[in-house]
Amino acid sequence: MSDSIGDTDAITYAARFYASVADGQSVQGAHLLSKAAIALNGLLDHELPILAHPVDVDPGAAKLVPPPPA
Repeated sequence: MSDSIGDTDAITYAARFYASVADGQSVQGAHLLSKAAIALNGLLDHELPILAHPVDVDPGAAKLVPPPPA
């Protein structure tokens, strides 16, 4: 986070992030969905989460869990 964040915002972000990762989304995709979840809930801290990563890692391609079978 780029600053402190409210508990409800943090819970919303974390729940959406880990659900998205478990659903096979990339790390960047999960991050963007999580920020959108905060904004859609009308919460104020949706701009605070930032995605930090090494320059040699593409978060748009990094998947921690394979997508579920169709």
